[in-house]
Amino acid sequence: MAGARPARRLPPWLRRELPRGNFNNFTAGLLDELRLETVCDNAKCPNRMECYSQKTATFMILGNVCTRPCGFCAVARGKPEALEGDEPDRVAEAAARLGLRH
Repeated sequence: MAGARPARRLPPWLRRELPRGNFNNFTAGLLDELRLETVCDNAKCPNRMECYSQKTATFMILGNVCTRPCGFCAVARGKPEALEGDEPDRVAEAAARLGLRH
């Protein structure tokens, strides 16, 4: 394209290395397998790879909508869905398999 400028690169102080290790794929795969929604994915969080690489996630319950009107967040707003009967068990299983503690 004539006259197109090359993409600007981020300054060194703003660049971050991608997380290393396989836990990123493990966490994302587990969430898919158990059909769980997370704030991380629904809010399009730019840091989710870092959290997933540490086997951490913020679960959403009652579907993928939120009742709060945060202007900065990409999570859909609305009325939550009805509780799926096995959702609490799926969240508990994910927490156990990720080694999460409260």
